[in-house]
Amino acid sequence: MLMARQAAWGHACLTERLQRTVPSGPWLVRDADGKWTPAGDWQTLQQILLPRIWNYGLAHLVANRSPRFPLLLKALARWAATRGRHSGKPWVAAPSRKLKNEFSGALIKAGARIAVLQPAAGNWKDYGDVLRNLRDAPSVQTFPIAPLASSDRRVHNAMAALDRLGDAIGNARVRAAWQLYRPYLSQALPSMLALTDEGAALIRRLHPRAAVSYETNSWNSAALMQASGVAGVKRVIFNHNSQPPSTSPIANLVLETLFRQRTCNTLTDVTALWSPGALPWLTQQDAAQGRTTATVRLQYPTSHYSERQPRTLRILHAGNYQNWSDFFPWIAETADEYLDGIEALARVVSQLDNIELTVRVRPKREVDAKAVEERLGKLRNVRISGIEQDFLEQLAEHDLLVAHFSTTVEQALQMGKPVLLWGNARRYHQFSAQTLPPSGVMTHSVYSSSTTAELAPMLSALRDAVRPMAATIACTQQYGFDNQAHSLEQFADLLVGKSLTPHP
Repeated sequence: MLMARQAAWGHACLTERLQRTVPSGPWLVRDADGKWTPAGDWQTLQQILLPRIWNYGLAHLVANRSPRFPLLLKALARWAATRGRHSGKPWVAAPSRKLKNEFSGALIKAGARIAVLQPAAGNWKDYGDVLRNLRDAPSVQTFPIAPLASSDRRVHNAMAALDRLGDAIGNARVRAAWQLYRPYLSQALPSMLALTDEGAALIRRLHPRAAVSYETNSWNSAALMQASGVAGVKRVIFNHNSQPPSTSPIANLVLETLFRQRTCNTLTDVTALWSPGALPWLTQQDAAQGRTTATVRLQYPTSHYSERQPRTLRILHAGNYQNWSDFFPWIAETADEYLDGIEALARVVSQLDNIELTVRVRPKREVDAKAVEERLGKLRNVRISGIEQDFLEQLAEHDLLVAHFSTTVEQALQMGKPVLLWGNARRYHQFSAQTLPPSGVMTHSVYSSSTTAELAPMLSALRDAVRPMAATIACTQQYGFDNQAHSLEQFADLLVGKSLTPHP
């Protein structure tokens, strides 16, 4: 039901955005196959557009393919889990092979093995994964789980509960969108329910020290956390996102909703936070319901600042936008806003000396690196990069981060890097920002420009300003946890049962 409530909220955001974006009808729009189709009313418009949006975003897709001989696969996976329990190493369960914030590597370094419980791929790879577990006993092992039959009573009962939720939605457009989404839900349920039931059986055999993820609001994570709760295993969410409280009431409503969906809810026993900005979202109710909190310091590459004059200001743009399919309002940029902001920034940089801009583009469907390259063309002092290089290593090579709303903003501040908030800064600021350009000395950590006209003097001043080491140290202390928090390695040791070295 947690995932269902999240999906309903997401559909409300989507339909509201659709109404505010699309002018009055009738319309001529493309359907899921790309064919131009007339729509004369809102119900028809949603029937045509929403499947196209969902298929484009892919946020709803869950593997739901049954392998050949599923009972044999189940038996082999259980055998591998039973053998794994007696391997002499502690286990942790996870929904993915790669946990964010370098947490997978920290767990393996602490001596743990990671059991990845996920829906079966539906081919011979499933058997390859299980046989590899039995033969090689790698540090990260995948345990594929076949979906339930669509006729299973548990699937019907779950769909009936979701139908009751949909019928209770008051807004007609959201209710219609929910009804259109029903086939996607019915495709996901057999795998998610199987992951909950069979996942609990595998977890009991493995007896892991904890189940870990960086969110609870994905299909796999939600099902794994439910399975772990059934099996009596501690559920740890090591939050990845940045969710600092805002002075804007509407932004706070969105941020708190995201925090509850992703990080701290009934599927969580331990909330591990790397961001001091997330602490105010914790409540007495969380403690009353038995949820505890751990604070963790992330490790960052060494940050170097050059004070020689004149020097080249190296800027990294590493912002983000929200797809139509999983949009949340007010604080997030749309793909159009994101691309417009990059173009305005790049054109200003191309007209300035001793400034270099790197635009790091995440591979998302609406705007990818190719789309950015086509929009910008060949501009002076501007280059486009993908995500081949580790983000933190790339950030360490630059002097300034530019973004609108992103986890990267807080990571840069914890590294001691100054940040320029740029994009829809007139609507929302992720952190309190200085809007005046620095004069000789960069004493602030967060700056903001709201218009293109403000960019050139701001960037020129940031290029020419000296960044004192004291300001860098103050930045890391303001936006990150101190030595009283666990390091990433210490937190991994704690989860796998090692004794911890006393804090400095």
